Amino acid sequence: MTETNHTYIPPERGEKAPALWGWHTLLSLGITVAVFIVLAAYVDIEHLWQELNASNKWLLLLAGLAHYATYPVRGMRWKYSLRHLPVRCSKARFGLLVFFYNFVDNLVPAKLGDLYAGHLARINCGIRRSSALGSILFLRTLDAWVVFVLAALASWYLFKGSMPASVIWALVIGCIFAVVATVAMLLFVLLKRKVPGWFPEAIRKMIEAFRSGMWPKPKELIPISALTVVIWILEILWIFLLVRAFNLRFNTVEIVFLTMIPLIASAFPITPAGAGVVDLTLFTCLRVIGVSSPLAVSVTVVNRFIDYWLHIFLGALTWTLRKHIGLRTWRDVPPESVTPNERKQYEKFNLSILICGINLQFG
Repeated sequence: MTETNHTYIPPERGEKAPALWGWHTLLSLGITVAVFIVLAAYVDIEHLWQELNASNKWLLLLAGLAHYATYPVRGMRWKYSLRHLPVRCSKARFGLLVFFYNFVDNLVPAKLGDLYAGHLARINCGIRRSSALGSILFLRTLDAWVVFVLAALASWYLFKGSMPASVIWALVIGCIFAVVATVAMLLFVLLKRKVPGWFPEAIRKMIEAFRSGMWPKPKELIPISALTVVIWILEILWIFLLVRAFNLRFNTVEIVFLTMIPLIASAFPITPAGAGVVDLTLFTCLRVIGVSSPLAVSVTVVNRFIDYWLHIFLGALTWTLRKHIGLRTWRDVPPESVTPNERKQYEKFNLSILICGINLQFG
């Protein structure tokens, strides 16, 4: 059933869906396919099937449920971060939007799924896209620091003075992502008092909307923080259950290490959701803590099936049912006549947001 508060919201002047599908997406998908073909050549199908048959299927099911349970929780958190604005969506609806734009993110490069998230919030909840993107930057920055700090602490505890070079590089990249996102937020703080007058009026309004969405009310920080803790407990739990399904026993620090380092790799912008890079990173992490190569391959393949390929299948299924569940996805907002200059300004603003840190995604 659709929600009764889903009334049609007319598009703003200059508003259009973000251009996700083009040569850049086709090139990214081509690279992804090529990477998976190369990786598949190193997979022993017979051994993988044996390991899968020997695994605990109930634990695999619980692992998948723990992972997908993060989406409604992320939706609740997104809702809380926007409660100071007039929002027409329930927490459940926000969870659906989070799930769906992450599905899109699995198909497009450079974390363009975040730009699409702003579009989804606009056409489904009546929120200005700039405000939605501001809230996403806030949440991405929060998650970026959580991932970096936990990854750094787990790596230091495990390796101390003999940390592998690959782990060091992952931590450096994670730190850069967190700092860049923080700097992007600070830039908008500097524009708080006055947006330069030489900015076009349309851009000034977008900056104001972006900033308004970026800062939730102080009273909302407690539920946002609590939900963030729940999200990362579930993410750690999903990896714990996954490795236990293959009869691997690791301590808490090792589980945190296996959870956080591959998530840093998920921000790799060339392929959708870091496809290929995440696989190699998880495999390397398993090998570093002593898992045999064949077993590490099996765990990695199952991990990516649940996290990546199953999400694509479920996302496609959601898209086919969109009219039944009241989900506006793409062309539900008709195009509006705008001047070429207005459209160009809007596209530049979206691109600047992407460069400033919206492309940071962990989990």
